[in-house]
Amino acid sequence: MVTLDAGAVTRRPIITPTMPLVIGGFVVLTVLFFWPWLAHLSSALIGPEEDNMQDFWNSWHAATAHGWRDLLFTNQIRYPEGTSLSYHSFAWPQVAAVTLLGHVFGTSFTNLVLFQNVTLLASFPLSAVAMFLLARHLLGERAGCNAGAVLAGFVFAFNPWHVAQVMHHAHVATIEFLPLFALFYLRSLEERSYLYLAAASGMMALSGLSCWYYLFYAFYFMAFDLVYRCNRDRIWPDKWMLAVPIFCVIGSILLLSPWLIPMIIARGPANGGTNAFVADAWALVAFPPTHLLAQFGASIYARLTGNAWEATVYLGLANLTVLAWAFACKTEADKRILHYALAGMLFFLVLAAGETLHIGGHPSGVPLPYFVLANLPFFGNVRTPARAIVMVYMFLSLGLAQACVMAARGDGMRRRTCMALLAMAMLLDFFPANLAATPMRCPPALTAIADDPDSFGVLDLPRGYIAGNIAMARSVCHGHPIVAGETSRKLGVTLADRLETDDLALQQRQLTAAHVKYIVLRRSPSFVWNETDGRLSDYMRAYRQVSADEDAIVLRVY
Repeated sequence: MVTLDAGAVTRRPIITPTMPLVIGGFVVLTVLFFWPWLAHLSSALIGPEEDNMQDFWNSWHAATAHGWRDLLFTNQIRYPEGTSLSYHSFAWPQVAAVTLLGHVFGTSFTNLVLFQNVTLLASFPLSAVAMFLLARHLLGERAGCNAGAVLAGFVFAFNPWHVAQVMHHAHVATIEFLPLFALFYLRSLEERSYLYLAAASGMMALSGLSCWYYLFYAFYFMAFDLVYRCNRDRIWPDKWMLAVPIFCVIGSILLLSPWLIPMIIARGPANGGTNAFVADAWALVAFPPTHLLAQFGASIYARLTGNAWEATVYLGLANLTVLAWAFACKTEADKRILHYALAGMLFFLVLAAGETLHIGGHPSGVPLPYFVLANLPFFGNVRTPARAIVMVYMFLSLGLAQACVMAARGDGMRRRTCMALLAMAMLLDFFPANLAATPMRCPPALTAIADDPDSFGVLDLPRGYIAGNIAMARSVCHGHPIVAGETSRKLGVTLADRLETDDLALQQRQLTAAHVKYIVLRRSPSFVWNETDGRLSDYMRAYRQVSADEDAIVLRVY
């Protein structure tokens, strides 16, 4: 039987007596790390004013949907034509949790804000516990195994990349199913268990439902693991080694078919960003924006391609120091996990680097395998390679867990003191700073729209990507469809693309024909009027004002 250590299989229970303490510890750590958010859980969304607003709309839409079809197509955004949601950024397990909470406690605006924040924060202890279970399984019964598994859980869950994604992308931040997939997959290989094989398929499907990129990462993990085992043991794969990944893929695809088939039929647009949203070589060691020492990495992050939250791939200087020590001091028995961890880190780092290696924001011209993937049908729509760093953190965590086991073998006050200092350095290295939040309230001016019982659409101006996300969140206040709206893939032309702004008399006829009854003009400093939207003063003359407050002016079209 082939196992990770090519030895005998020991069937250990997944849940150990230490689990309540581990779960409680990670919950407490979450509270300590993110206490600035806790006082405003029902009045402010986690993250700056950006994609977090779209995620909030996702949760509201799922919680108030009338059926399954509303989750595949909607005219609540991009009204009146509506848009497919096949490629949209739903974090399905997270919105399902919000929906369940909404059914129990109600879907008021403040409740939805609270549920959105709580489900996002829950990803920290959940993913930490999942990683703990994976590391605990691979470490086996030896001194320091529990401490090593706790360290693995901390690094995987509380790393700066995860913090950045929680503030921007709920679907990317839902990472807790990936370690469980790896755990069940490895156990199905080792124990030749169909039960674990089914569990691995389920976790692969849940990972894909969280972020459909993760479906690919699970597939790449199985390919890596197969090649690694065969190369290490100098053997050809037997039937079971081949059957497990094949049946795992088939099982997950069958589970996901109601969602995958519409995606494939929709044929998303040409990929973009596979050579921009990448893991830059310097970013691996440069302090990210949420670091306590962020000012020392600001000059590097200013040069990186893409945006800061996708470019955040900091592995931790303290972590890399510990890992280097482990490789310098390893024995033959330590190679099993250390070599597996290093090989996995390098494999997924190459994927995260995109089409060409970027160094300090400059493409080096060195081609990488992602160039091939970016030009394959369907695969090319995985257009943000840097997100593969989540798998690098998983393998990094395994390596650090083994390093902790190695440290536990040593004696002497000096060694214990050094390891305690390094543990403190690792904790501080990942302690988050500069945590942003977006105050959430319904502008009083929108009450006039909410109280109108007719069926109609609403035009929000000015337009733009961030403005579109904000319009989605604000539409929760009145519940009517909006002409604006952002999706992960634009799959059709709608009124928003044809809107007349030069001739407002013609625009009024256009909006009336489309049953767009109100226009909401934003006058917050965060909104910048573009020439393509016309001038606010012209709108005030052309339409009748219904209501106004410090944030918005509501005009009536007909």
